[in-house]
Amino acid sequence: GSVVLISPYALQRSPIYWEHPERFDPERFAPDRSAGRPRYAYTPFGGGPRQCIGSSFALMEAQLVLAMVAQRYQMRSVPGRPARAHVALVLQPKGGIHLAPRAR
Repeated sequence: GSVVLISPYALQRSPIYWEHPERFDPERFAPDRSAGRPRYAYTPFGGGPRQCIGSSFALMEAQLVLAMVAQRYQMRSVPGRPARAHVALVLQPKGGIHLAPRAR
């Protein structure tokens, strides 16, 4: 009869599961660095029977869009406009993320 809630924000920044949890490091998901990490240490789409049914499509779409943008542009952060996290029901950037595209 208990209700258990998991905070993805806290879980995905836990030094128990992540080396340098506050650092942007996409390589942390490489197979050799993921070995031994619990399955649900990263839960962008939930988990178990209530996992988002669109998760596979979303991950594939994100890779395609990022690859297409990265081929054509180099993105640079706008000086004086740092990204700040706004923690609510979902984590989102407070005031957006300001980037300036530069053609390759």
